[in-house]
Amino acid sequence: MGANLPVVALGQGATAVGVVCGGSHTCALLEGGLTKCWGLNGTGQPGPGDPQWRGDQPGEMGDMLPFVQLGAGVKVVRLALGDAHSCAVLDDGRVKCWGANNLGQLGLGDTNSRGDQPGEMGAALPAVDLGAGQKAVDVAA
Repeated sequence: MGANLPVVALGQGATAVGVVCGGSHTCALLEGGLTKCWGLNGTGQPGPGDPQWRGDQPGEMGDMLPFVQLGAGVKVVRLALGDAHSCAVLDDGRVKCWGANNLGQLGLGDTNSRGDQPGEMGAALPAVDLGAGQKAVDVAA
């Protein structure tokens, strides 16, 4: 512990301004509104667009750890993690969630998990419908 505890490598020039832990994964909110997540990936909760776990093998962290893709120019301002899903409040007040969705926890009107297959993240990941003109300021998973 203490001085012997290794630092989590997030990549060259990456500075965490917040860290959030879920039941099976962890995400760091980085300066500039970017996000990186690692840990169990049974249903896409870290959001890499593939089913691979991150952080359990050498060479998976640091610059090799992908950014969570939520859309071009999107900045994350808040993060919340559940047991197997993740949600982000974006700088424009939208909320995007990914990972397990067997109970509709992503708020997308279906039970399809997202983030564990190619083409499910970025602009393809829909925002939660909060109602006309509504913007989120925070989120809890």
